[in-house]
Amino acid sequence: MLRFCTSLERLLERITGLAGFIGCLAMVIMVALIFGNMLSRYAFGLGAVWAQELEWYLLSVMAMMGIAYAMKFDDHVCVDILSSRYSPVGMMWLNLITALLVALPCALLIIYYSFPFAETALIRGERSPNSSGLPWRWIPKSLVVVGFVFVATESVRQALENGRRLVQHYAGSA
Repeated sequence: MLRFCTSLERLLERITGLAGFIGCLAMVIMVALIFGNMLSRYAFGLGAVWAQELEWYLLSVMAMMGIAYAMKFDDHVCVDILSSRYSPVGMMWLNLITALLVALPCALLIIYYSFPFAETALIRGERSPNSSGLPWRWIPKSLVVVGFVFVATESVRQALENGRRLVQHYAGSA
């Protein structure tokens, strides 16, 4: 059972790593696109609405993928005033409870309520209000769903990791 949990942890960690890679790639593309837009606007007097909207789409990718990746490395917002008072075992309990009772339910609720939002945009064929804008308004809206699927995945991974570490701690002290 412990081997299965460890294997599942590694798989979920790779999935969260994929989110980080996608977010990083989106950031690199966005920086290049912004530089290109700036160069074309100020050097050549040219500008494109679709390129500015693509920046917004890439920012959506970067932000939504970055949430789970930040959770993986404990770089997210947390209440350090409370957690700094706990022992390492207390921190494992806190992380387990937080992953199961806060992060996972919040992620699932956001997925549940944002899925119809993205689905409606896809079905209606929502597009940019600008004539030369991008036609796929459902993409950034669906990134909310995708991003929080990654958050739910990372929450399960953290719960498994902390649960395994607690079992090992109590098995070792018995």
